[in-house]
Amino acid sequence: MAYGTPDQVADLARVHTRNGHWYDENEDYDIKGTNPTLSTVTTWLENISAQMDVALGSEWFTVPLDPAQSPIAYKAVSQYVCGLVADLAHLANGIEREVSPLGKILSDMTKWVQLNADGLVKDAVRQTPSPSTKRQASFRLIG
Repeated sequence: MAYGTPDQVADLARVHTRNGHWYDENEDYDIKGTNPTLSTVTTWLENISAQMDVALGSEWFTVPLDPAQSPIAYKAVSQYVCGLVADLAHLANGIEREVSPLGKILSDMTKWVQLNADGLVKDAVRQTPSPSTKRQASFRLIG
């Protein structure tokens, strides 16, 4: 499940769209694709959403977020993910960053989840198990 839609990303990166929409190239209908294409934006949304689920899960939130159960948190996460994908669209069109885009995204995402953990809990996003009961591998030396 993706947090957001290509149209929501287009709202944040309109300069790279055609009339606010992404397009895949289609030679049969003489349609020139946008940069990035609709397929690329959709894939980025799915991948960044999966990374967000991992980041949320590392803080013990139940993922994916349920928009019916936690509408405010879901909107906040969706907006954030769409912003990250819009950053990738800008990068695809020559706007450079000082660090690797994925490294920056993962760093930003982890910080965002940690900074907003209390707000996510307040909006009824479930956490399981509690952070104090994280399972850790252990071993004993016999000798």
